[in-house]
Amino acid sequence: MLVINYSISYKALDQFVEYHNDKNEALPDKIKAGVLFTAKEIIRVYGAFLIKANGIMEFTAETLPALKTNNSQLAGLVKVSPRTIQRHIIKLQEAGIITNKEFCGSNSGYELLINPKILLARCRKDLLEAEKELQEAKQKDLENQSIKNKGTTNCPHTYTRNNSYNKNNLIIGVDNSNGSSPDQRRTGNQRNRSSLSLTEILSKAGYPTGNILTGNTGEKVAKISKDTGGKVRKRANNEQNWKQQDGSARSTSLNFYAESLWKLAKNLLYRDVFLTEFQENQAKEMLVKWYEPVSDKFLSNVHQNYCERVYLVRDFVAKDPEKRFVQLPYRYFDTNNPSGFTGTKKWLQKHLERKEEVRKKLILHAQIKKYLNNQKKTDSNRKSSLQVYRECETRIGKLGDQSLLHLFHAAVLKPEVIHQIR
Repeated sequence: MLVINYSISYKALDQFVEYHNDKNEALPDKIKAGVLFTAKEIIRVYGAFLIKANGIMEFTAETLPALKTNNSQLAGLVKVSPRTIQRHIIKLQEAGIITNKEFCGSNSGYELLINPKILLARCRKDLLEAEKELQEAKQKDLENQSIKNKGTTNCPHTYTRNNSYNKNNLIIGVDNSNGSSPDQRRTGNQRNRSSLSLTEILSKAGYPTGNILTGNTGEKVAKISKDTGGKVRKRANNEQNWKQQDGSARSTSLNFYAESLWKLAKNLLYRDVFLTEFQENQAKEMLVKWYEPVSDKFLSNVHQNYCERVYLVRDFVAKDPEKRFVQLPYRYFDTNNPSGFTGTKKWLQKHLERKEEVRKKLILHAQIKKYLNNQKKTDSNRKSSLQVYRECETRIGKLGDQSLLHLFHAAVLKPEVIHQIR
């Protein structure tokens, strides 16, 4: 009975991916973390599938069964879009992790075969061999790189870039002829010569006079900066001004959104309530606190979220206005009050879930009617029943809910079931 050891298979997969990335220098050809995570999820699903398949018949490494799945199912596991799963599958095929992919039935389903060397890496010996191959490949690349970089000799007599050798030797030759010979002393031409050697003159002028044979480093005299700090202070003042401008712009933006939300809340929730100017200003200050933790990029989306929550509160109170009411703004918009505006976050989540559920049911009803209406048409106008059935099944399958597919199959077999679907 074949059973996949997840820890060993995951390590084998990591080493396979590392070897693949080292072999491919181009960034688009490398396997990134998202693709690797998808591969591990496929292996995890395949392990559970293989345990069930072993109960039917025995399998060997050469006769491993294919995993039947689709993009929507894998997208739900990895928490990405089906289109992203499609790109990941192509990437895994190019790398050799997935050895085969065949479509079955409609275009939404397919069968995958995974590399058995990764799935059935049972013992540590397989991992050590794979790691050894990886290290040998890396060492070979390093050796080739070192040979490639070693292009010239370091000898100062033959290295053409070491021009300082000839120049400095020329300076030494001039220094040695600085009027020290008896012929020069007899000429009496001492006043035409400087009392300093040429090396000392060049050193005082700030030029390097180092020589690799004499050991003289010949450090160049550093120039003293005359900057008194004016540029630094100017730069700091500019940064401070920019920060002040950004702060004032954000404050204006927050006040704008808070003012807009308060106008909406006042018209919908406090239309018949008398509020003083102090209470209104207090409400605006509290609403600003709701926007402060939000970055500028998401302010607009969060504002729409808050507006929808105000509409939900309006609808909630309208159902029973005699028993339901909204607290005063200073209390209702307090961020620490769980029974105030803070509690409407759960309302919005349930509202969106219900809205999505209704959308899926409407799509289901539309596909059922599409199939049944096609059956009622005459032979000349009617499309192939199988073709329409596949189209409807594909559309419902994109919703990622298997229960909707079961309802569609039941409605096709028994049309009277459609009245029971709500």
